[in-house]
Amino acid sequence: MASMLTRRPDARALALAIFLRRWAGAFSFSADALDSPGTARSGMTLLDAAQRAEQLAPDDPVIVVLSEAGHFEAMPGGHARFIETVEVRRAVLRLFAGPAFDEGQVLAAIADASGPP
Repeated sequence: MASMLTRRPDARALALAIFLRRWAGAFSFSADALDSPGTARSGMTLLDAAQRAEQLAPDDPVIVVLSEAGHFEAMPGGHARFIETVEVRRAVLRLFAGPAFDEGQVLAAIADASGPP
């Protein structure tokens, strides 16, 4: 019987996903308070970005750029924590001021805000 091998998600990818889910939660709360379908859609896109982030491989360019920029803190038990900066926060919020965006654009905006100028 062949055994199925499953890849354990990268701790940094999980940390990024947790960060994005927190943002999604904030947007969901705002959407409820403001009765704003656009804000709700943005929150759903952040959830999609979190799901995609969770699947990123250790050598994915997004993970590499964020690692090199110092956005991950090693935690006990092989876990990691994503360190948000003002630049990353601005990049995420800027998405909401423009036209509709997708989960790939969320990840790209975070990486762009973290990479070399």
